[in-house]
Amino acid sequence: MNVYISVVNHGHDEMIITNSTLALLSKQFKVILKSNTPPSDKLRAYCIENKIILLHNNNKKGFGANNNEVFNYVICEFKPSKKDYFLILNPDVEIDTQSIIKLVEQAQKHDADISAINLFTDRSLNSYDNSIRRYPRLLSPLKSLLGIKRNDIYDKNNIKKPIKIEWAAGSFLLFKIDCFEQLHGFDEKYFMYFEDADICTRANQNDFDVYYFPDIKAIHYANHQNRKLFSKHFIWYVFSALYYQYKAQ
Repeated sequence: MNVYISVVNHGHDEMIITNSTLALLSKQFKVILKSNTPPSDKLRAYCIENKIILLHNNNKKGFGANNNEVFNYVICEFKPSKKDYFLILNPDVEIDTQSIIKLVEQAQKHDADISAINLFTDRSLNSYDNSIRRYPRLLSPLKSLLGIKRNDIYDKNNIKKPIKIEWAAGSFLLFKIDCFEQLHGFDEKYFMYFEDADICTRANQNDFDVYYFPDIKAIHYANHQNRKLFSKHFIWYVFSALYYQYKAQ
């Protein structure tokens, strides 16, 4: 059993270099870094030193398209088994090797097709990242933008054992290779945002199981750029929210 880790870089060169996560994970797993921006010399050297595969081209792509590209690279270069795993990992997530090994063991035990973990926003693990949710309703994204409390977020305080969920954030998603392949990866019409909700929705509709494992913990330093009104991230967020609802009809 192998785990292939896909990380998309969008100007996060310094963050990746100073965060020890990828260097440590690359000792156990195959890490593929797709740089959506021209990689610095320091990042190139970092990847060579840590045996991280660095992919880059001049065409900027969205989150889903970049991860699909990495998946296709894995299929072509490594010919993975259908029992292997494909991990989508944000560059702003900190996790250790043993946590991923433990996650794979639990995913195998529960026969999870897609696995999510317990993400926090701080090193003390006191502040939950709202990373597991129910299917988005039309007005739910608007509530986030306005700072209004939403009712489609799972309360992690009440979840003590692995459960099936509707969807989880793409900052950390572990797929069975076969599942990702059968779903044809992410819908590339989403440039950013909601492609995670979309792929989990399609997974559930096609009898794949999406699981949340509360005892596997990691840190996600999210900056929520989509909350800056009328920024490009805000526009991407609104477009993706509307596209998701259109597909759901």
